[in-house]
Amino acid sequence: EVDAKGIVLTLGEQTAQAACGRHVLAIQDSSELNFSTTLQRRRGLGEIGKGVGRGIVLHAMLALDAQDGTCLGLVAGRIWTRQGRRTTAHDDRPLHDRESQRWLSTAEAGKRVLADAASVTVIADRESDIYAEWASLPGPNFHLITRVMHDRTLADGSMLHAAGERMQAADAALIQLPARNPQRPARAAKVTLRFGPVSLRRPQSRFLRDLPARVALNLVEVVEANPPQGAEPIHWRLLTTHAVGDASAAWRIVHWYKMRWTIEQLFRVLKTQGLRIEDSQVESADRLIKLVAIAAKAAAITIQHLQARDG
Repeated sequence: EVDAKGIVLTLGEQTAQAACGRHVLAIQDSSELNFSTTLQRRRGLGEIGKGVGRGIVLHAMLALDAQDGTCLGLVAGRIWTRQGRRTTAHDDRPLHDRESQRWLSTAEAGKRVLADAASVTVIADRESDIYAEWASLPGPNFHLITRVMHDRTLADGSMLHAAGERMQAADAALIQLPARNPQRPARAAKVTLRFGPVSLRRPQSRFLRDLPARVALNLVEVVEANPPQGAEPIHWRLLTTHAVGDASAAWRIVHWYKMRWTIEQLFRVLKTQGLRIEDSQVESADRLIKLVAIAAKAAAITIQHLQARDG
């Protein structure tokens, strides 16, 4: 009997062929799938959100061609349901004993699956801003772009946010933002670009002592000074292992980060705008996990068909 892990491995094998020789954007993110339950019918599902729902967590990596955004398929991932609450505080557990380990393990899996790609850039949002990721994942032709979550201490003792604010504006442009939801429709944003090198200092955690004491990266910031009334202003702080020597290279990082939106579309197709996986009445968590694995593949294929339709 094939399990969900086996299904995900098969997906990666298929995508590896499509990725051969390309620069691949390997976009990873997580989504919680909420299945209706009652006290008498938990279906073996664990807590999600703030504990008010029951469901499954899907963490997926989706491959795109960096040049034109073509969806190449799913690369790797993990699907699970939480088994009770942890009693040990998050900061008192090593990384391998935290859910956040998924960001590193999925990137490592992507490194293996996409070994024949010309180069790989792993892209993720703020939850992936983990020092161990910066210190251990990058390699030849294997890069990272992650939106900053933490105002980190730099090697010289200053702070990351302040370092970005000291950088000179290098350019300005009007960028198009896709719709996120009815409250955040598509719009254009006039933004200022700044960039420069930074060196992160290793955090003071006993679990990180084996990692390098500092990591050299580049910071790219996009700031919207005057957003429309009622709109949340854009302020993206992006850290990357890519060289950023001029404004053109910095805009390229911004462009690749914006393509992260495609994985949000994958989750929407899986849930509200397509397969409606959360309506499933399958009776057990084990079978629901398999169903999610199969549906994730179907959602990726749907995106490929939509791209083909749109040329």
